[in-house]
This record gives sequence, C-alpha cells and structure tokens, in this order.
Amino acid sequence: SPPDILVVDDHSPDGTAKAVRDLQAKYGADRLQLLERNEGKAGRGSACLAGFRIARERDYKAAIEMDADLSHDPKDIPRFLAQLSGADVVIGSKYVPGSRIIGWEWYRKVLSRAANLYAGLILRLPVHDYTNGYRCYGERALAHLPELQIEGTGFTVIPQMSYELHRLGMRLTEIPITFTNRRHGTSNMSLREMRESFLAILHIRSRSLALHVAQGAKFVTTGLTNSFIDFGILAFCVEVLAWPLLFSNVLSTGIAVTNAFYMNKRWTFKNEERKHAVQYAQFILVYGSSFFLAQGILWFFAIELGFWYVPVKLLIIPGAAAWNYLWMHHAVFRERKH
Repeated sequence: SPPDILVVDDHSPDGTAKAVRDLQAKYGADRLQLLERNEGKAGRGSACLAGFRIARERDYKAAIEMDADLSHDPKDIPRFLAQLSGADVVIGSKYVPGSRIIGWEWYRKVLSRAANLYAGLILRLPVHDYTNGYRCYGERALAHLPELQIEGTGFTVIPQMSYELHRLGMRLTEIPITFTNRRHGTSNMSLREMRESFLAILHIRSRSLALHVAQGAKFVTTGLTNSFIDFGILAFCVEVLAWPLLFSNVLSTGIAVTNAFYMNKRWTFKNEERKHAVQYAQFILVYGSSFFLAQGILWFFAIELGFWYVPVKLLIIPGAAAWNYLWMHHAVFRERKH
C-alpha cells in the first residue's frame, strides 16, 4: 500500500498548512496527516522528532524524512525500504557511485563538499553524505529517535541524529540518489548559520572542544581589537595632542587593557559574576605573569643561547596567548556554581 504522509508545520508563512488541508479533502486525512505546532520556528530537528514520535506511537515499522520541495524524488522510497533488511538507517547520498546533483551552482557544490569533508573529519561515521535529509529509519532506529537530545535548528541536526544513532549501535548504509535543486524559493543557509554549523559539528563530538574553539576565536579577536585601540590612542595622543610619549603609552595601554577585560568578561567568557575588582586584579596578574615569562624566555634563548630573536618571539606570542586564555577560562572568568 502507498505510504502515509505526515507534514509538520510550524506556522510557516507560505501557506503550507492550508495547502495540506486542501489536499486532505481530496486524499483523506488518514493518509495525508498534518501536525500544526504552536512553537514558532522550532527547527528541523524538533519537527522530525515530533514526526518520529507519532510514527512510533502508531507502530510504524519505518519512517522516512524528506524535503517537500521535490529535491528528493519520492520514486526512491521503494529502494530505501528494500535496504532496511540489512540496516537500521538508510541515507540517500549525493556522494556515492550512481548519484547525481542537478541544478546546483558550482559554489553550492563546493560548500556541500567542504561541509561533508569537515563533518567526516570530526564525526568519523561510515557515510559519505552527512548533510542530506532524505533518510529512512527502520524499527530499531525508531525506538530510539524520539528520545534523542537533538540541539540546534539548522542542517546540523541531520549529522547529529546519525552520530547519536551510530553510538547506539544502529547500522547505517547509503544508496545513490538524484538530488534536484528546489524549483521555487531560495536556500535558508546564511553566513551566520555556516559559522554556527561549524561549531555545532564540533559540539556533536565534544562540547568542551566546541566551547574552547568558540571562546578561543573571541579571545583572539579581543586581543587584536585592543591592540588596534592601544596603537590608535597612542598615536592620537602623541601626534595630534602632542602629549609626552611615556604618559600617552601608559594611558593607551591602560584603556586597552581595561577594555580587553570587559570584552573578555562579557563577550568571550560570558561571565555574569559581579566581582569586577577581584577579577580585574586577577586579569592583570595573569597578563603580568605572561609578560615576565615571555621576557625570561626571550632572554634565555636569544641572549644566553644565541638563537635569532625573531623565531623565538614568534613562538612566544602564541604561547603567551595560550597561557592567558587557559587562565582566563579555568580561573579568572570561570563561574562558580552555588
């Protein structure tokens, strides 16, 4: 018999729910089902888990998720179901022999390849296509899917489901498909979502690693920003105001260091504690210790041992940055749980 269809709609403004209700009048609400949720734009992961929960409650033996814009060909459904005899999850892949992509510009292909290469390096699953949402889940996978703790709203919920199911011992396999670019509308992928997806893939594998990468990037950005602030104020005081160099240097450094403190506290580490004076003192102590350590290392290797100072200095800079970051993360801006 033909499969039952469930459409999950989060009040999308394109009239999806009305279109489905019109079709229900023609095909019947038993075979074409509509789930309207009042959660706003809760995301693909939440919508899929809601559908899988209904499939399990109604004792379905398999469930398929797919895009409704005809990028995924419904004629492939029998091939998905045929593979369930040897697998728990069947993935429609764009990157196995026999697959095709129709209608994508070159940059979409490059982005997709890069995303899958990156996801593969981090997650190490036995699949080639981590991002395609045309998938079939068998009975064993359906028993676990509704309970998975899926985070995020973008495409990363797809590899996250695959990773969690693989950890639970589910067997994954792929079949080739022809992926056709959507006929109407545009992709929702933005630069912000790409950046968030980069961290989300790390988060799937290791929350700690994802946190360090995100905070580390902000920490470096804060350092570069305040280096420019320091230099800009110094140049303005000396060249425009004609103030003494020493006084101008102390002033510019003090402003830059104080701004760096607040940027790291509020933005990099998102620390909400009100121990500003104590933390500022610790902040200065950490940077002071790294400064004197750096001078000692430079003196030992460049002066005592005779190494060229340039490579020594180039090694000291990232070392000092790492020293400062680790102290900030684990001590100065680490929020204590009460």
